[in-house]
Order: sequence, then C-alpha cells, then structure tokens
Amino acid sequence: MIENVFIVNKLSQMKAINSELRIKIINELILNPATGQQLSNIFGLSKQKIHYNLKTLLNANLIKIINIGNNKEVYYKAKAKNYVLDFSLSNNNGEKSKNNRILINQILESHNIDLTKIAANLLENSLKMQAKEKLLIVSGEYNMSLVRKILVEASKRQIETTLMLRDKELLEAKHDLFSLATYSWDHEKFYKALKDSNVYLYLNGESMFIPLNDPEKKKIQQKAFAKCREIVKKNNIRIAMMEGLMHDELTEENILSEINFWKSLDVDYNKLTRETEDTSKQFLDSKTIRIQNDEGSDFIFEIQKVLCDYGSFTDLPMQCPIIFIPGGEVLLIPQEKSFNGIITAKTGYVYGKTIKNPSLKIVNSEIVEHQAETNEELISEAISEGGHDGRKISLLSMGTNYNMDEVNIDPLYLSKSKGVISIKWGENVSIGGSVKGAVEWQIQLENPKIEIK
Repeated sequence: MIENVFIVNKLSQMKAINSELRIKIINELILNPATGQQLSNIFGLSKQKIHYNLKTLLNANLIKIINIGNNKEVYYKAKAKNYVLDFSLSNNNGEKSKNNRILINQILESHNIDLTKIAANLLENSLKMQAKEKLLIVSGEYNMSLVRKILVEASKRQIETTLMLRDKELLEAKHDLFSLATYSWDHEKFYKALKDSNVYLYLNGESMFIPLNDPEKKKIQQKAFAKCREIVKKNNIRIAMMEGLMHDELTEENILSEINFWKSLDVDYNKLTRETEDTSKQFLDSKTIRIQNDEGSDFIFEIQKVLCDYGSFTDLPMQCPIIFIPGGEVLLIPQEKSFNGIITAKTGYVYGKTIKNPSLKIVNSEIVEHQAETNEELISEAISEGGHDGRKISLLSMGTNYNMDEVNIDPLYLSKSKGVISIKWGENVSIGGSVKGAVEWQIQLENPKIEIK
C-alpha cells in the first residue's frame, strides 16, 4: 500500500533527487508501477541510463521494488503519493516553519481538502451568521490559512469581521514583558471588541503552549474571564472555539493528523446534530452513571446537567452555549461531590503535551492522588495553576463526530471521536456549572463501558 507522505530528511536523499530525470521517474512511479524497460520507453532513454538512476533512487530509499503476480520482471514503485522536503535541513528556523506550513497546505489541497468550502460551511451552517452581523476572530499564526478563507467568505456575505492576532511572540510578551497596567489595558481593548460582536470565534492554539506564571497577572486573567462571561451573557454573543493545530514540523504523523482534522470539519451539520441528539437521549432520565475501561478505570457520578455541542448553534433545548470546533460532543456536568473512583487511561493532554498512562484517584469530584508514566509533573502544575477549583472535575464529554477518525488524530481532538469519553478539568461556569478551574486539561478513555442506573 502506497503511503500518503514521504519526508525527504537526509542529505543523501536530497542529493539523489537533485536530478530532473529522477524527479520525473518518481512522478511516473507515483502514478503506476513500472519496469526499467517501460520507463526507458516512456522517456526515450537507454535502459542502462534508466537503471543507473533507479539504482540511485533505491539506494536512497526513495522508491521500492514490488512483485506483480507471477511476472519475473522487476517492477519499481514510489514510496508515497507525496514527497516533501523537510526544511529542518535549513539553518533558518523562521523560514523553515514558514516553508513547512506552505508545503502542508499544498498537501491538504492534494487530498481534496477545500478550506474555502470549510470556511463557508462554518459561517453559514455552524455559526449561523447573517448579513450585517459582526464577527470577532482571535487567532495565532497556525490557523491563518483558515482565517484568510473566512475573511473572504464573510465579506461575500456582508459580514463585518474584526481580526485580533495573538501569535506566540505577542502572547510571550503579554505574559513576561507587559506591565500590569498594559496587561489590563489589553484586556480592556478585547472587551470593547467583544461587546460590539454577534459571534466570537477563538482559534488560538498557541495559547496552550505559553504558560502564565505571574501571580498578579493570573488574578487579572481570572477577573477578565468573569468579565467576558458577563459581556457574553448580556449581549447574547455566540461563542465558538477551536484550539487549533500546531503542526509546522514535517512528519508523516503530523501531516496525516492535520488531514484528518480538516476532514472532521467538512461535515454535514444537520447530520451531526441528529447523531449528537440521539446519543444524548440515553442520559436524560438517568441518575447515576458508572464507567469502566480495560485500563482499570472504575468510577461513578450523578448527572447535574446534559448539554450538546452540535458543532453548530441550534434552537434545541440542550444546545451548549459555547461550541468547540470541530463539533460533536455530549457534555455531562456531574453533580457537585458526586464523582468517586479511579480514572486510568492510555493518554491525557495537559498544556499541549501528552500524558502517558495517567492514573487518578477521585474523591468527592476532586483529585486526591495521581501518577503517570510520563509528564506527571504537568498534572501537579495544572492542579496548582488551576486555583481553588484546580482539582475539581468540570465535565465529561462523549464524542459524536462521525467524520473524526481515531487513527492519526491529534490527541486534543480525539474527544470528538465516536466511542471516546473525555474527563475534563477547568471551568464549567460558562455552560451552567459551578467549577471555576483556571487551567483546562483532559484525560481520554477509549472503548469505555457505560452502565446507566
């Protein structure tokens, strides 16, 4: 089976493809396997010259030999559908990231991922925006390929847009260099833009990776969250959030993950709404839920509230006031102090990093013990920085996105896949709960066994 992407990341490979003929040979072998004689006929060159170049490509591991039936002839085939040069071979890191991002976008196009179509679908069928409405977008650099399409599609629909760029450099400056007065002023500027908007679209994945360590700024940030919730409620602002992807390194895993991510956005929102609504119905009349998995999880809790993130804004009674793109989740808010038991899983996700094999003991909805095979210290850090409610579970979510493949997907978005339950920490006040944790993180349970009482 031909792979999707081959990363050219060795100098010997670069040298091997430094030939117009060899590039043509690879392109031909992407389309169809061929023998040396067939390639000789295609290019009108001697068989000896073709075999010399085939041997060079084989030695560089850029093509392979395959068997076709009982044919005794040697057939050659490309290693992948796309060959991509890894710019980490360059010394210019800034130019490397820029060029890698361009190449990733080109690969998306080759897989028929149409960001223009996705942008239009988001505006019309997810955000439900109308002409003359106002859209506020906050984004970093990594989602700008989508943002540019949204800006164009919004203009076509007479939607007024305001873009606030919050890239890594600016976020680091806010957290480490801004004075308290300037930090407060920056929030005031955001309040003004938020008040004047009908829809707020938050697309900044970079923020997950930029910690805020200043205790005084943390206090300002907490007040800012409360102020924003007040503005949103008073002005009936629709909020959609997408943390975004951070893939500027050319690896096959990253590229396949991004392809999968954009496919999950290319959904029929009416179908997603129906499937999410159907999944939620099993919890409406339940009192106690028990969940187990093969890794050793065994916990129970009572449900305070059931909400649905349909990936779009609807008039349905269980509509979540905030949607998370790509959508597709049933959200269960536990009753206070009702959650008890053990949570164990293969993965968790804290500060944008994977926690391997986490295990937590929960008493009265709070973490009392925890351990993990890797990055356990990040759990301690998240609890500490989470404030008064840092140990409290805020909600559980059950994925319903039918276009989200569990294979080759960024762990952050695995929670949207069917058959996955995520236990989350952070705040749930914005969706009707009482937990005010300042740091959002999660642990994901695959193939859970659910018992409803």
